[in-house]
Amino acid sequence: MDEAALLRCGLRASNAIVNDEPFEKILTDGLRHTVGADTATITMWRHTPAGLPSMTVSGQDVPPQGELRAWTERFGDHPYFAHLLTTRDPRPYRTSDFMPFDRFRNTTVYRDLLAQYGLRHQLAATLTFTDQELVFIGLLRSGQDFSDSEVHAVAHVRKMVSAALAYRTEVRTIRAKIGLKPFAEPVRELTLTARENQVLRLVAAGHTNDQAAMRLGVSTRTVRKHLESVFAKAQVPSRAAAVAWWLRQSGDPRAQG
Repeated sequence: MDEAALLRCGLRASNAIVNDEPFEKILTDGLRHTVGADTATITMWRHTPAGLPSMTVSGQDVPPQGELRAWTERFGDHPYFAHLLTTRDPRPYRTSDFMPFDRFRNTTVYRDLLAQYGLRHQLAATLTFTDQELVFIGLLRSGQDFSDSEVHAVAHVRKMVSAALAYRTEVRTIRAKIGLKPFAEPVRELTLTARENQVLRLVAAGHTNDQAAMRLGVSTRTVRKHLESVFAKAQVPSRAAAVAWWLRQSGDPRAQG
């Protein structure tokens, strides 16, 4: 693990947060490469009508909408989050800090949600935990568990990024209080994968899921999974809404009027 590179990643992400710019991919990519994880995620839960989290992932595609819904239903079953809800302790912990893998793999949350990815070991840390919002990072591995030094290094990054998020929230609150317009929301297109953009481009051109699958050389089910991932990221309910959102983000003139 390159701890100096990890801290530089935390500084870049914190700088983006303070400037109200997208930071999620900076942090997930940096965590994955510097700590050495198969997958790194940032998950944001806000009080929204859909009630689904927004997830940024490095190392694999974002889970489909149905899987995100399952996570919301089984949130408290995971040992890390059971601990968080009880203690409100945001520090990083490994799943193995709460139970050995032989016991964890028999839990419902592992069998139904994690086993399919073959990711045995997890390290999670909470960045924001309020009545309105929960933001946390997750690192996952299929090989060896995370070391004490890796937990310690992630703790420094967590503290830095958490402070930046708290600062941004305070600035937004003050701006709203004195009547200033809010900063523009981060452009979510940055969190889309190349394949998701390809699928949306074909759907925007009028192709059905079957036609898009044929053009891309994948199955219709794969196209549907990519669309479900976009639904979760953009917090939209349908193909038409996803296309409209994508056109707005890309500045396409078809989104006007």
